[in-house]
Amino acid sequence: MPAVSVVVPVHNVAPYLEKTVCSIQEQELADIEIILVENLSSDGSVQICETLAASDPRIRIIRLDRAGLSLARNSGIAAASAEYVCCIDGDDTIESDMLSDMYGALVKYGADIAVCNYVLDYTDRPPVYRYAETGQTRHYTSDGMLAEMFQEHISNSACVMLVRKSLFGNVSFPEGRYFEDHATTYRLVAEAARGCVHIGHSYYHYLQRPGSICDRLDFRKAADFAEAALERLAFIHAHEGFSRKEKKLLMQNDIKIYVLYMIEAISHVRTQEEKSRLEKLKDEGNVILTYGAAKGRRKDRLLRMKYLWKLFYRQHRKGQLQ
Repeated sequence: MPAVSVVVPVHNVAPYLEKTVCSIQEQELADIEIILVENLSSDGSVQICETLAASDPRIRIIRLDRAGLSLARNSGIAAASAEYVCCIDGDDTIESDMLSDMYGALVKYGADIAVCNYVLDYTDRPPVYRYAETGQTRHYTSDGMLAEMFQEHISNSACVMLVRKSLFGNVSFPEGRYFEDHATTYRLVAEAARGCVHIGHSYYHYLQRPGSICDRLDFRKAADFAEAALERLAFIHAHEGFSRKEKKLLMQNDIKIYVLYMIEAISHVRTQEEKSRLEKLKDEGNVILTYGAAKGRRKDRLLRMKYLWKLFYRQHRKGQLQ
């Protein structure tokens, strides 16, 4: 078996795909398989996949009859033959020592998950580094890594993770939802009984381009992000590994996300169905007040959503129902 399976979802990324796959082929860790999961591309990506597979026996193609990032990742992970898997988006690139360094750290510490940093690459301005470039490798317990991720000290992105495949036995990416990483990666970390390692270096280059999934918000994206934040808050509240004081601290980032993206979703409502989903998310979000962690302006907004919803909705509304 290969040491690592690399899953690459492919959907209309023809201008970027060859560069992405080339960065994987040139890894210092050569003992890998590359699984290209093609799902209904219409821009020539299929032909690029076939050409790449013909030139490298480590590449195989899975073809799906439905589109969706989570579906593609889940299908690729299910087909992976290595003990460890990672997911690379079809328009991004990785540095040549990413897999060797992360795999080496997993072996050294006997851990279940390795995480690194990412850098945002732009075509018209300098790159942006989101996390501290310490270059250091640290070993965490599962709860220790969760605490760092919930505070955004360490990335929640699935693309910067090398994960023991068996952890996906109880966890999968939610199909039909955006921001699937935010809804999934912490659950993987919670399954990591052998702990996790973090390498403070940006091996992953995340291309910022017009037309990508996260390039422009709409109602569905905003609502999905708010829903993921609610799920994370419920997890933190129920998790026995955190004290009451720690829970209040770890909830702050997801309370902020829930409130901000509820407001964002309000501004994008266009149909009665969307409005109904938003009201359901509002009702489910009332539980946040019982956690005792909300404070200041965010607590005030949560109270107004609960008791003055119609007024709150009108204040943040920018469109008209059809």
